[in-house]
Amino acid sequence: MILRNLSRIDLNLLHIFAAIYQESSITRAAEALNLSQPAVSNSLAKLRDIFGDPLFVRTANGVAPTPLAHRLAGPVREALSALQLAFGTHEAFDPEVSRRIMCFSMSDFAEAVLLSPLIGEISRLGSRIEVQNHFVSEREINTRLASGELDFAVESHPLEEPGLNRALLIEDAFVCVVRRDHPVLSGPWSLERYLALDHLHISNRPRHSNMVDGALAKEKLRRKVTVHIEHCLAVGAILASSDLCVTIPRVFIDRHLSESGFSTLPCPFAMTALQTWLYWHPATVNSAAHGWVRDTMLRLAGAVPSPRSMSLIRKGNLAS
Repeated sequence: MILRNLSRIDLNLLHIFAAIYQESSITRAAEALNLSQPAVSNSLAKLRDIFGDPLFVRTANGVAPTPLAHRLAGPVREALSALQLAFGTHEAFDPEVSRRIMCFSMSDFAEAVLLSPLIGEISRLGSRIEVQNHFVSEREINTRLASGELDFAVESHPLEEPGLNRALLIEDAFVCVVRRDHPVLSGPWSLERYLALDHLHISNRPRHSNMVDGALAKEKLRRKVTVHIEHCLAVGAILASSDLCVTIPRVFIDRHLSESGFSTLPCPFAMTALQTWLYWHPATVNSAAHGWVRDTMLRLAGAVPSPRSMSLIRKGNLAS
């Protein structure tokens, strides 16, 4: 590949290249950038001329990158991120008027418990900040945070990435939940009765250890899981129509299941509380926009009933 004239490349062209690569569609890239489709097509034509390569070829579902575009994608994202961070360190940030896009990676559980309050705060301020969430694989988190493709990641277990900053958002105890008229409620609650039930298990990180079954295994015990799902949205409907039991952090029950339809029981065995962490790249630590999001999420998470988390927040011991 012969780069014909480096001076002909401006930042707008790089932004458009990155958007087309991410969206795999000229139409969707135009929508993401608030540009017309002809404007994006014209910019792509300029890039093709500069690089002497098609860069993207048409497919049934949009466009696909050429080998050269694949090689360029990482360096382009890193260059745009470095520039954004360099200018962002000194930017004036007002959440009430900002049009920043904040990109997260988190599960639907974290969306329900942690992202929804942040969106509520943005809405209360009348802000134009845009929030996007794409739950990415764990092995991609560090790379995407470093490139600026992600601003934050939320995970419920420690990441094996020593280069990332983190803060504890919530620490919450597990409870057991069944429908209000479940037969198990007719007698005293015990470990034996828990193990005799059929169980619902939620997991969207298949390779990560299961905390509930791990705790039981330490006691040389095993429950009978008959339903496995990836998302927590269906929990209420499944419990309401079955005799299943789910073991889940209390905060989800308190916020998203009606007290009139379900009964909460204490976990009948020793369980470590679920810790949910916010991760970000050290390069963004001085960004005013990132700082506002971090501070807001920590403040809002303080409303979650978690005495130890509240203690950590007050003592300023969240970062590590």
